[in-house]
Amino acid sequence: MTPNTEWKHVTISLIAAAVFFLVCVLSFTFIDGMNGGYALAFVSFFLAVSGICVALLFVTRARAMDAILADPSPLAHWQYPEAMMQETREREYQEFRGRNYAMFILIGGMLGVVALFFILFMGEGGLETGLVLLVIAALLFAVSRVTPWLERRRAESAPREAIFTHRGFIYQGRVYPFRSFLQYYHGASFHDARRNRPAVIVFSFTQLVGQFIIRPFAITVPVPPVEEDAARQVVRELGETGPD
Repeated sequence: MTPNTEWKHVTISLIAAAVFFLVCVLSFTFIDGMNGGYALAFVSFFLAVSGICVALLFVTRARAMDAILADPSPLAHWQYPEAMMQETREREYQEFRGRNYAMFILIGGMLGVVALFFILFMGEGGLETGLVLLVIAALLFAVSRVTPWLERRRAESAPREAIFTHRGFIYQGRVYPFRSFLQYYHGASFHDARRNRPAVIVFSFTQLVGQFIIRPFAITVPVPPVEEDAARQVVRELGETGPD
């Protein structure tokens, strides 16, 4: 039975939000604003608000996962062979690493430029603020390297199954609700097997990551052998976005 771990993520997100809010308060209290206090307070407050938003996202995910696991008549419930899951995990790990590296180059580069500006031109307090920003950049680099490895470790111990309902689906222990906070579902498409890759269902979503920033993303779920007809039926039930 797939456990619902999303409630644990809610707790972690709220704890992180509280810690960042405390850092924000301490920055105003103990660091002169013109010597970097305002900058640290702003970053900490932004991270605190982000933690609350993430917690709300996980609340909707946790409730959806409870509903999916309790559904007595899912559209489909697949169990995957270990060999198929091992190949899928390795492919997803390499793709995850590539995306993280590209994101770090963008965000880490921006932090490095801002840190250099503080160190060279801000005078008193600029060195300390610049060093803090460089430390944050270093932490982001570490996170970008560690998170793909952690995700692969999680996938190795996750249930080798997928469950589909009209409320969302669960794949390898992760839930993907069709109605969620700041996340929108657009449909699914079935793709036949190609070369050494199995047939897959691609679920299309968009996520609001800023007031005017909408990020599209897709979740690819492999189809076990002899389940192609069932996969096509799942796509028809959940709304098709394109041809095979």
